[in-house]
Amino acid sequence: MNSESAKELGVRLVAEELSGRRYTEGSKKAVLRAVEEFYRWASRQGKGDVRLFGKKELGAYFGALCRQTSKRSGESLGAGTINKRIEAVKTLYSCLYRSGAIGENPCHGLSLRLDRPKAWTRRPLTREEITRFLESIDVRTAVGLRDRALFELIYSSGLRVNEAASLKVSDVDFERRLMVVRGKFDRDRMVPVSEVARDFLVRYLGEKLESREAWVFVGSRGATKGGHLRSTTISERFRILLRQFGMDRPEISTHSIRHSTATHLLENGASVRHVQELLGHRNIESTVRYTQVMTDKLGAVYRRHHPREHELYEELGEDYEMRLKRLAGGRVSR
Repeated sequence: MNSESAKELGVRLVAEELSGRRYTEGSKKAVLRAVEEFYRWASRQGKGDVRLFGKKELGAYFGALCRQTSKRSGESLGAGTINKRIEAVKTLYSCLYRSGAIGENPCHGLSLRLDRPKAWTRRPLTREEITRFLESIDVRTAVGLRDRALFELIYSSGLRVNEAASLKVSDVDFERRLMVVRGKFDRDRMVPVSEVARDFLVRYLGEKLESREAWVFVGSRGATKGGHLRSTTISERFRILLRQFGMDRPEISTHSIRHSTATHLLENGASVRHVQELLGHRNIESTVRYTQVMTDKLGAVYRRHHPREHELYEELGEDYEMRLKRLAGGRVSR
């Protein structure tokens, strides 16, 4: 089997593996793009047959990813992007090994992963921040009206970006304010839509409301023209708006809107189980993570307002705490 045939086999095996895991089309395409990029890199090194690669070559690829910059922004690839590309390569070698195409999996025992800097940890927007962001969008323009409808809908129903991107008009029941969402792993779910989001959506769609099979959010340029918006386009648009409104922070991403939905619902008394169903999490542990913000806030409120806590808390203050930490070698926590 020549290198080109081996490549076709590898791509096919990965595609079959992802289908078996019930990946969505968008997620499947992202992994396959990463696999294709790995093959292109190997070809540029004059080593087209990746079946011959060992840990040394995979380490070199990891290093190349760490040095690579984005064609659009000119910035270094993010840790999340690098880790996803490495995971795609691991999936490729796992498939090749299990199929018998290679006798040993070079990824076994190989740890190639970047930790996300703390500054990159996503956080939810506060209620004031999400209100400011949404109400700052200029709906007098066609693009502005689309953006307002899009981000109101994501916040309303806790959507993933790719879920919002792939919505069709027929997925939305405008009268009952319900929506069918095509989630990860083919897990469709029915979610409510806020009245505000529904109204902006109706205003944005206009006559297209009658076109049941039309995409809700349509691309207007490049490869997406006539098709639905890509997740990357939505994320880029979100970042542009954040900059315009003076709200851009490394820890805020489009996923922060979904995070905000969960956090605000839990703060208002919604049960973890109901939020799990809304977000489409398979495991409740994924939902419970959103309670961490509430727990942190509860601790601060407790210390400030409990009769046995708040007087001492106010009296000591942060300066005292910092001196105490230095004396204890940084081991003191509140």
